[in-house]
Amino acid sequence: MRFRNTLIMLAVLAALVAYVLLVESKRELPPEDEASSGVPTALPQILAHEPADVKALRLMRASTQQRTELIYGDDGLWYVAVPTKEEADQSKAVSLAASLANLRPQRLLTATVGKAADYELDPPAMQVEIEMKDGVVYTLDLGAANAARSGYYAQLVGDDRIYLLPFHIGVDVERYLNEPPIKPTPVPTLEGTIPPRIPPPPTGTPSQ
Repeated sequence: MRFRNTLIMLAVLAALVAYVLLVESKRELPPEDEASSGVPTALPQILAHEPADVKALRLMRASTQQRTELIYGDDGLWYVAVPTKEEADQSKAVSLAASLANLRPQRLLTATVGKAADYELDPPAMQVEIEMKDGVVYTLDLGAANAARSGYYAQLVGDDRIYLLPFHIGVDVERYLNEPPIKPTPVPTLEGTIPPRIPPPPTGTPSQ
């Protein structure tokens, strides 16, 4: 009788363990960012325009009152309008406009990770205004770089979520604030110039 009771208790215990394992396996995990889960997640684009639709790019850093403004001209060229008025380095301007178009973040931080101020987003370390040809303006706040130096924390104005953007975007914005992408001055070449004529050495013996 005692042996039978023991078997019954073991069966009940086994059923209870199986039930707990089944419930735990179905329990939904709390939201977490990609870094803690280790599972890459495809995120939607936060900006979905094309580079050809951009009319102007304005880069700003309020702490140092720096501002660089790039304007796309009617002649199909980019120009630096602020802090100077010169033709822009076309490759750099085009590359910046393309990197901000169809922008997909590397990561979305969860609401429990921290506040915007913890990532230098309130106030933002830098700002980028993207003005479209139809008049729509998107404003992107850039904060600090992450510890791994693989991205910059960012927010799209009107969206409280915090994203991690590709590192090169923050690097380029900071670089062009410090050194606006002005068209480089061509280096003069010596092609086509005639070298000075060197007279031949004297020959014969000098007269006495």
